[in-house]
Amino acid sequence: MDRILPTGDLAIKKVLASEENKDILAGLIEDFFDVVVEDLTIVTPYSIAAYREFDKGGEITILRQTINDVAATFKTADFLSEAQIKKSSYFDERTLLYPLERFCGNYNKAGHMAFDSQGRPLRYSSLRPVYSLNILGYTHFPDDDDALRIFELYDAKRSKRFYKDYLRIGYFELTKSGIETQRQRYWHEYFNTGEVGPDAPEYIQKASSIIEYSNLTEEELTMAKTLERAQAIYEADMYGSFIEGEAKGEAKGEAAKARAIAINLLKMDISVEQVVTATGLTHEEVEGLQQQGDLHSST
Repeated sequence: MDRILPTGDLAIKKVLASEENKDILAGLIEDFFDVVVEDLTIVTPYSIAAYREFDKGGEITILRQTINDVAATFKTADFLSEAQIKKSSYFDERTLLYPLERFCGNYNKAGHMAFDSQGRPLRYSSLRPVYSLNILGYTHFPDDDDALRIFELYDAKRSKRFYKDYLRIGYFELTKSGIETQRQRYWHEYFNTGEVGPDAPEYIQKASSIIEYSNLTEEELTMAKTLERAQAIYEADMYGSFIEGEAKGEAKGEAAKARAIAINLLKMDISVEQVVTATGLTHEEVEGLQQQGDLHSST
């Protein structure tokens, strides 16, 4: 593969939160929420320097837990986006919290506020819609194959939407194939593979080219790979915590899974000490896996 992971932290920010790539972000918002995006402003623009405090000697010392990978405002609304590749605890609550915080945070902001005929501020007028898109690398809603769900304020008894789109929270599941529009299909292809065909819109083709190794600086490429390794350690560490609390009757099967994870981490040149911490295996067990010399099989 000659591209970094399109759903990785660095790729998401470089592609969607760079000043020079506003056309890509505008296209994403329009393709999923069917709105016109004008006067787009990125709240926290991408910068490789933002990662350096987490990197010492080529190693991530603090795993960066990304919240709101992308935050932006445009003429009629605010927008948030996050890529969540693995299932995590309280994710539903998180996907509600941050859009609601953004909505409430706009209260009394002068830039969005209207005034009455006497020049007095109408403070509630500063509140504006917030759209959120969660890009998911796992199946979050198992009851159908619809890749996109967008939840809004809705009266279920009368089947009526709230008269204003104050809150729209979307979930785009990359594991599903039921896709509504062709443009969303191009995004699905991009987020899953990093590649798109020549018939895709220009801004999605641009996104694909940005994450090619040849278009990254040496520092960006090193940081992207280091972040991916750190994420693997984090996920394995969570798994290690999980198996520690499992019933003893399941210990044998779970230990086999831990060994399989350890082998995958060793393939990525992660140190024995880090694998021990991540999987819960002993130092001797991990060294034994390393000394087997056959890291192409997890059996």
